[in-house]
Amino acid sequence: MSSGNLSSASIKGFSRPLGNLEGFFKSLSDSGKPINREHWIIHFVLRLKFPPSVADPIPHLQYAWEILRLRHPTLGAILQEPESNNSRGSLSVGPLNIREWTDNTFIVCQEYADADKLFSALYPTPTATCYWLPTSCEFVIRSSHWRIDGVGMASLGHEFMTTLVNVVTTNAGAPSRDLLLTELLSSPSSVPPSLEDLARAQSHSQSGEDDPVLAAGADELVSIFLRGVPSIGLPTRDSSATTGTVPGPSARVMTSLDAEKTAQVSAACRNMDIKVTSAVHAAIVRVTARFPQHPLCKSYAAFAPVDLRRALDKMATAHTKNVSKVVGLYFSGLPLRVDNVFTKSFEEVARDLAIVYGRDLLRFWSPPLSAEMEASDLEGKTIGLLDLAEPYVRRTTALFNTPVPEGLPPVQTPDLSSLGRMESSIKKEYADENNDPDGNRKVQVVDFWVGTEMLTRNVQFHVWSWDGSLRLGASFNTSFYGKEFVAEVVHAVIAELLDGCGIGNDDA
Repeated sequence: MSSGNLSSASIKGFSRPLGNLEGFFKSLSDSGKPINREHWIIHFVLRLKFPPSVADPIPHLQYAWEILRLRHPTLGAILQEPESNNSRGSLSVGPLNIREWTDNTFIVCQEYADADKLFSALYPTPTATCYWLPTSCEFVIRSSHWRIDGVGMASLGHEFMTTLVNVVTTNAGAPSRDLLLTELLSSPSSVPPSLEDLARAQSHSQSGEDDPVLAAGADELVSIFLRGVPSIGLPTRDSSATTGTVPGPSARVMTSLDAEKTAQVSAACRNMDIKVTSAVHAAIVRVTARFPQHPLCKSYAAFAPVDLRRALDKMATAHTKNVSKVVGLYFSGLPLRVDNVFTKSFEEVARDLAIVYGRDLLRFWSPPLSAEMEASDLEGKTIGLLDLAEPYVRRTTALFNTPVPEGLPPVQTPDLSSLGRMESSIKKEYADENNDPDGNRKVQVVDFWVGTEMLTRNVQFHVWSWDGSLRLGASFNTSFYGKEFVAEVVHAVIAELLDGCGIGNDDA
């Protein structure tokens, strides 16, 4: 903990309007308020191993968490309600008292055996929070989804580890630590802009989201999804068949492939000229299609999250190139649709999905020539997904806020979020080579995982690779699914993946 002379140190607050995407996730958060829960809260869990020289890791963890907060003030952001019906509200960071911040957001959990148990026991908090579980040596960063996305959370985890090992290595006393915090307080970071503000600053269009070309592009994306609904889904508990079932705690299951099987899957995907993500998603679709479905459900339709940070960096201007994009929502959801889902082979489903996963985000859509688009300065140009960000989010927000029409089944479609190769984000060992060239004070990451709290009837899959191993996790709400059932589905997905890739399954 920081020493007493910092107890009154603070910085002035920041505020900016919510972006459209942030507003969309705020609406999801608000839906859980009556039951004191929140949809899609992200958990990032690091299982750590400290060097023998660290008898008590808590002061080091606290100090690293304080530094992270000062570098990324959005961690302390809260939502301010709109002042009128025409406003989405604002993202606001109040004046910071660093001692109070640590006392309120750094929580030691002696009573939980591991982060899995904690995952099912927490309730919403106004800001990002972290938890230290001494029994399992796990550090948990937890945040509302309107504040940060999965790729951003992984980057934040890496930055936390880099900061932590520097803290452990230097082992600075309270005066030195206070000096650094005071320096950070004297030149505070600002809240980064929203996705839409960045996209607008870097857009080819001068006419904004009302441009007829951008409107047509956004409409086309939404129509891809709509042509696939109602989508196939996983069956929920018999007790949750009615639409009035109240969501309960979330839970998760996870499995992994060993390095040999992972390498075989990667090689098979290369031979099929598809990404591993497409193959995993195809396995999810195929397993889902085996369950009894509503007579109207003949396709699979969902949105696949895609990270936009590289596209933003490539399109950056002199004014936007240095914007931090760690803590924020910088992604979009590409519509996925697989028609005739019951008759297609694994490879056919995977290739349908590969078309979407392989799209060039910078050269995303070529509008057809038409009279109504002649007034646009984008006529005849290839449009990037960033150009479509603002009108597309407006349409998807309206779509998700529309009740399911009478006569259609509830939405129970399993989704997939791919974090890719996490070896490039989270290292197994963190060392401060400048201050500890022999690595005697390195901090090791034994394992990590990502999960999201769910209030809907969807199972949220996450896939990533790390340490040569493919990992597949599934988050779900226990009011709609039992843990044993989801574990069986995850096992079936892995078996389908191996079978689809022509690999023997020793556990089958």
